[in-house]
Amino acid sequence: MRFEWGTSAVGRTRGVVAAGVALLLGIGLLAGSQGVLARAEAAPAASTVVKRAPDPSYVVTPGIVFNHPFRKKKRTKIQRKIIHTVKNVPAGESIRLMTWNFDSPKLAKKFINAHRRGVSVQIIMARGLARSQGPGRSYPVLRKALAKGNAERPKSQRSWIRTCVATCRGKGGAMHSKLMLVSRSGATSHIAMQGSGNFTGAAAVQQFNDWTTITENPAVYDGWMTMWKQAKKDRNTKPLRFTVGTITSMFAPHKKKVDPALKVLDEVRCTGAANVPGGRTKVRIANAVWGDERGARVARKVRELARAGCDVRIVFMMMSLKIRNILRGLPAKQMVYITGATANKFKDRYVHLKGLAVQGNVDGRADGNVVLSSSENWTQLGWHSDEQNVIFRDDALMAAQYADWVDLIYRQAPRSLNNYVNSADPNGRVVPGTEFLGPRDYPFHELELH
Repeated sequence: MRFEWGTSAVGRTRGVVAAGVALLLGIGLLAGSQGVLARAEAAPAASTVVKRAPDPSYVVTPGIVFNHPFRKKKRTKIQRKIIHTVKNVPAGESIRLMTWNFDSPKLAKKFINAHRRGVSVQIIMARGLARSQGPGRSYPVLRKALAKGNAERPKSQRSWIRTCVATCRGKGGAMHSKLMLVSRSGATSHIAMQGSGNFTGAAAVQQFNDWTTITENPAVYDGWMTMWKQAKKDRNTKPLRFTVGTITSMFAPHKKKVDPALKVLDEVRCTGAANVPGGRTKVRIANAVWGDERGARVARKVRELARAGCDVRIVFMMMSLKIRNILRGLPAKQMVYITGATANKFKDRYVHLKGLAVQGNVDGRADGNVVLSSSENWTQLGWHSDEQNVIFRDDALMAAQYADWVDLIYRQAPRSLNNYVNSADPNGRVVPGTEFLGPRDYPFHELELH
């Protein structure tokens, strides 16, 4: 395993939080739709018996999965993957979780049950969102339940949920990662999971998200655990990037490092591809939010590749006018739907993925395959926040799955750059039956906070 460390960190500045976190983090909250836990879930009795013990033969499948908010059987696919993994963690093992938002009664119950059967469950969540949750919501329920029964455990095996002042490993921004480390589930060990979705009901049923799983890989697991232990201390630290075989992990804050998206796109050559029809390298991009000069740099690179002959497609949720102008004329679609005749941000369906796939001439190979899966929007705030970026190379199946998923979203997306919308209109000017957003006043800042 090759580790790459950044330059030494300077003193931590805590005061950036309030203004910075409110912009350009992503679009995963929509927590108001989650409601509150039922009384039985919110405060289950200490004597609650877990109905089904973990299955020692259960196998956690590696690879990538997606959810689809319009298709009932695929809406909760990522959530089900997480639940099955957690349900089969036996006593004495550990779960380590980082999520920008935890707001799901169903998921909270599964993690509480794991703690009660002797699993060490430790969760880090963004402070602002944790403080915004009232009685009965996931954070206070988890905090109370995970505190019980710790006295008899070694300190390292106690359970808890806590927050960081801002970015756990940086000096600004926020804790925006979405990942889970599990020491063992069933017959599978060293499980490292990550993706674009938070641990919320909205992420499960309202967003297009991805979730990747790496199993039986102690080097990747230990490398991610290094990051986790740094985050737990809530101190400014150096950037952490390392490569294990064909998997590169890049944890923000990045500081002066190369942009993860540009790291992949700079390796692309548009002609001479041996694994796609016509020899044109296929570039498929699904990133929810593009902003600031950082997003513009990525956009200019994408435009350069399109001019050089690459087969490019883009799906997104939001981007600035400057970036839309850079990408003007390219096949780019805005995926945002609403339910019903009037807009309601808690019923929106939208792209929340944050990555890309390349099939073709990339990384020095004519038959190359690369996937970037991430929690990070292409914004300056993402650069300074806790984020994970994972680059998978030479995985033809994953690259094909990601590219096909982008194509599926592209076919279903209602808007292009030419009819981009900033707003859903709560006053009813949306034409009934169109299921498209209205033309103005979309709560951009609120969705960015999510």
